[in-house]
Parts: sequence; structure tokens; C-alpha cells
Amino acid sequence: MFSVNQESVRIVKEKIIPNAEKLQSKVHTLQNNATVIDMGVRQPGSFKAARFFIEATIGGLGEVVFGHCHVGDVKLPSVEVFIDAPREATLSSQFSGWKLPGEGLDINPIGSGPARAIARNDIFSQCVTYRDIHHEAVFGAQTTVLPGEETAEAIARECGINTENVYILAASTGSLVGTIQVCSRTVEATMWRMNRKGFDIETVISGSGFCPVPPQNSDELSSMDRVNTALLYGASVNYVVDWEDDKIEKIIKELPLSASKLFGRPFMEVFEEGDRDFYKVDKDVHTIACFVITNMKSGRTFTAGTIREDMMMESFF
Repeated sequence: MFSVNQESVRIVKEKIIPNAEKLQSKVHTLQNNATVIDMGVRQPGSFKAARFFIEATIGGLGEVVFGHCHVGDVKLPSVEVFIDAPREATLSSQFSGWKLPGEGLDINPIGSGPARAIARNDIFSQCVTYRDIHHEAVFGAQTTVLPGEETAEAIARECGINTENVYILAASTGSLVGTIQVCSRTVEATMWRMNRKGFDIETVISGSGFCPVPPQNSDELSSMDRVNTALLYGASVNYVVDWEDDKIEKIIKELPLSASKLFGRPFMEVFEEGDRDFYKVDKDVHTIACFVITNMKSGRTFTAGTIREDMMMESFF
């Protein structure tokens, strides 16, 4: 069985650490010898840094491509991901399922990355049977404060490894890297959504997703609104599966945000109702705007969902 952490560590050691200065990032060695790489907390980060952040947090199981799209009359960057082994890449790795301490912060930090596939300490990683066994681990932190020794020790303890083998990539939501990496979570959010709605995710062969990248904002709360609005009202995903047409046709209608009572509501309203905590908010926020599912068995393609430029315009501008 392949190791998502082995491949992720290779990306960190070969692509990120040696090129940190060019990536407008900075490498820190903590007192317990864990490695923290600032890719968007105090450092500005870059598009290439964002690509490597995403590739590392999906365990190297995919590709990241940048492009452009229009939201109203405004041309914005976009991010596309092409994911192999979507269950392991997203639910075992990329999903933001690791709650971090956030005392005194307006928004609780969130953890993700292949370390989850070793620890398997949250319900999201337990949606699949895959478990990684490796002596090194990569962790992604969505945070406004650089993780310290305590966080590194907690990760090491949960993974059963030494702190010197812990690598933490950190970026705030409002940074360039943070904005892009959240907007890359099209396949991640929809794999969780499909599993929750009864779709047999074992039948999923591959997944790809597209999302606009909203303007960056140093205000973390505003940034959280923008990136999640981009996903909920502007993102689309394409899956190739091998299942039964009637089952796909029935479930796909329940998958996009347009099938939820939350449709048409600003993300910020829902986030405030959940005390700005993703573990409390309505679970329907874990989806996107549009789904396209092609069934290899029959050759038919099914679609559902609606793009709402008006919601994005209100949030972004």
C-alpha cells in the first residue's frame, strides 16, 4: 500500500524547504526539532507555494492547475485540482478534520494533511479504511498564529512518531496560499458530502474540481466568508464512477448546495450561527455549487446544482 506521508514528505523536503526563499516562505526549526514552514502567516507566500501546499496535503495524489474565470465583469484567478485515489487523497488526508487549540482567537485554527491518515483520530478520516504507516508526517495548519512546540508534540503523539519527524505547513485563510488551498477543496468537500448522502464512494474512480479564487483579505473573518462563498456558490466538480445509473440519478439531486435549506443564504450568517466553529456549523456547508458525475458502466453523465454569481459578487466586492 502506498504512503501518502512518504510522498508528502518528499514534496516538503525536495520542493518546499530548498526553495523557501523563492516561494516567499520561511522554515523554522522548533526547540523539539519539529519543522514549521510559514507559507502565509507572517510570510507572503506565492502561487507556487500554494501549489506545493495543496500537493503535500493531498499526499501527492493529484495535480494543481491555475487559470482564470469571470465573476460578473471581474476576471479572477481560478484553481483546478485533478485527484487520483480521491478517498485517500481527501478524506484520509486533505480534509480539515483536526481541531487545533484556538484560545483567544476569533476563529479556531484547523488542521489537515496526511498526518490524519496515520492518526485516524477524527470521524472524517474514518470514512475510509485506508491507514498510513510511516515514521514521518506532514500536517497543514490553517491559522493566523504559527504552530509551536505544543502543537508539534500533539501531532507526534497522535501519530506515534518523534517530533523531529513532524513537518507543519502553515498559512492563514486570508493569505495567498491560504485562499488558494481552501478553494482547492472541491473534491474534498464533495467526497464527504457524497458519503454523507449515501453515495457509495468506493465506486469513485477519479475526481476533479474547479473554483474561483477570491481577492485576498488580511481580515481572517472576511477571508473565511470569501473562500467558502467561492466553494458554495462558484465551484464545480467532475467525477468518474462505476455504479448504477438509477442510484446516481437519485442521490445527485441531494448533493449541491441548491438542495439545502442554506441555499441563497450568505455563508457568514451560517458561520455566525455556528459560533464561527466548523465543528458546530450546519453540515450542509460541506458541499459546493455544481456536480457532474459520469458513470463508466453506462457512459451516461448526470448533473445538478447552480452557480450564483450574485452571491460571490456580494461577498468578494
